[in-house]
Amino acid sequence: MTTPSLVTFFPGARSYIQMRIHNTHERVVDATPEQVAALIADFDAIWPDHIARAPRYFGDGVYAAAPMVWEEIARPGAARAFRVIHPPGIDAEHWFEVERAPTGTLLRHVIAGDAGPEFAERWRDRLAATHDRILEALLDRVAANAVTFTKREGS
Repeated sequence: MTTPSLVTFFPGARSYIQMRIHNTHERVVDATPEQVAALIADFDAIWPDHIARAPRYFGDGVYAAAPMVWEEIARPGAARAFRVIHPPGIDAEHWFEVERAPTGTLLRHVIAGDAGPEFAERWRDRLAATHDRILEALLDRVAANAVTFTKREGS
């Protein structure tokens, strides 16, 4: 399920307006929360590299995911969380939540923050759609890998 929303975007607005970004993608996965958490710990296994390269780890919790650079952070309630530290003009965090659900595990990815004038147009016109494609494909891969993971454990 995808629920993207750009809260303060007005059609025709000039790029001098700051834009609030709040974007959520979620999927129920047929696996335990522990199995899902293990899967999202390995970007190389779940990243849809047919859309974009997987984030590269540079040490000290820093990942390059062109055109952004993330720093891994602790966030209450998140299985994994990051702060965007580059490029300038975006003040945002994104994170994965993992919750037990009646039919498996709910995996949710959220990005929330503000895009300043220098980044708002870039997000709106180019990056938001690619972000949505990456996240939906990533959730597909987690779901597929969870089935394989569950079968291997049960074998």
